Amino acid sequence: MLSTLLKNRTTSYTPLARACLRRYSTSPGPNEELIQVLSRCKSRRSNAARMLTSILDMEEEKASASSNSYKLLAYSKAISAIGRLPEQVRSVEQLEGIGPRIAKRIDAYLSGTPYEPPRTRKAKIPDASPTKHTKPKPAKTLEELRREQVVSLLSGVSGLGSSKANTLYDAGCRSFQDLRAPKFLQMLGRSQQVNAQYMIGLDRLTREQASTVRDFVAQNISSKYTVLLSGDFRRGTASAQRIALVVLHPQATDIFPPEGSPSIDSTVIQKNRYDRLPSPFASHPETTVKFKVLPDTATFSTEIISPLECRGLLATAIAVGPQKWDGIIRVPKRTETEKDGNGWETRTERIQGVQQHEGQFFSAEIYYVPRQCAGASLIALTGDLQFNIAIRRAASRLGLRLNEYGLWRWRVVATTDEIDKQRSIEQHGGYWELVASEKEEDIFEAVGMEWVAPERRNFANLNVGSKKRKTEAL
Repeated sequence: MLSTLLKNRTTSYTPLARACLRRYSTSPGPNEELIQVLSRCKSRRSNAARMLTSILDMEEEKASASSNSYKLLAYSKAISAIGRLPEQVRSVEQLEGIGPRIAKRIDAYLSGTPYEPPRTRKAKIPDASPTKHTKPKPAKTLEELRREQVVSLLSGVSGLGSSKANTLYDAGCRSFQDLRAPKFLQMLGRSQQVNAQYMIGLDRLTREQASTVRDFVAQNISSKYTVLLSGDFRRGTASAQRIALVVLHPQATDIFPPEGSPSIDSTVIQKNRYDRLPSPFASHPETTVKFKVLPDTATFSTEIISPLECRGLLATAIAVGPQKWDGIIRVPKRTETEKDGNGWETRTERIQGVQQHEGQFFSAEIYYVPRQCAGASLIALTGDLQFNIAIRRAASRLGLRLNEYGLWRWRVVATTDEIDKQRSIEQHGGYWELVASEKEEDIFEAVGMEWVAPERRNFANLNVGSKKRKTEAL
């Protein structure tokens, strides 16, 4: 009778009335089958709990059996939550307050796949009874606890390991303020000193901060240059320890082929049974001599590095080469008042921040790359290591070589007056000819690989178990 009366009413029902309707109505709800599945699971657990409690006498087993009451309560809550839904459940995301195991069981029901319960191992309860072989572990002294705390604090600075941190502690260093004192800085190497002065490694650079730095560089150098993010941020990471910028310039410069002949693959180095890559755009005697002769490479210093130093972005340099600057930058602050005329804090504020070590400082690399080899350089500088090894191996299997300047093919016979090619012919009987360099897509096609977006060029996309699946990932 109650069901008939409620059905005949045309007014809106209260939550209590709707609950009564579902409870006393003979018509099944939209999730009746799912509720029956969960009810059977609850019933099986209830029977198992009663049997376990009646048979076992050990305290540990009783505690294990009584824990089933919480699972039974979880099933009851899940059944109640599903019964209150007016529509059919199509996804676990529609439900709130459902535990992970019950959610997995519901998801298996909805997808039509068999449910596989997680395998759990019973934890071994250690015997707490004392024996003649066991000795109580002595409590740490106050001095030992303080050492651990200070060593952990100092080890957070990039380049300072626990060994160096312990040495500093023995010498009397107790804080970051102490670390900046000349007495302790003298105990560190050049890069460690710089990292200690600017507290590098304690924070991570966010994507927003990286975009801020890129925008600042682009606004403070000539518009003929193109500034791009590379490294971790081009692969889609949300934060990183350092930032890598690529400045593409339009000048025509010499680019460097792989060293040696095709019999030696110099693009991938094996060291201690591990594959390594040569550092991109690293200075070595041959490139240094060439860049000293070329007049346009001086613009890297005069038109890129000097303006950014004068405008308070570059704090200090660790290593500087013809095509690479490595050092510490200070992240510029944006302002709404546009004090500097372009939305940044004033130049005076930025320079004072660098001098007084105030602000956020991070490690940075700036690469000066000819536009003609933009594709090859972006592949090399985007990474990651495993991806670069894979694409260079793919090139080597075709008799090609890939470095940060381009993709190269070996030519055995050639007639040329160029000094470098002639010297290569005399030493190795041939020379390297450039195949592709400006566009990444052309390089992928030349080595027989499908296009891989930068955000997928991570170790997780390549280390997937078998050679067949690695090829599919590429």
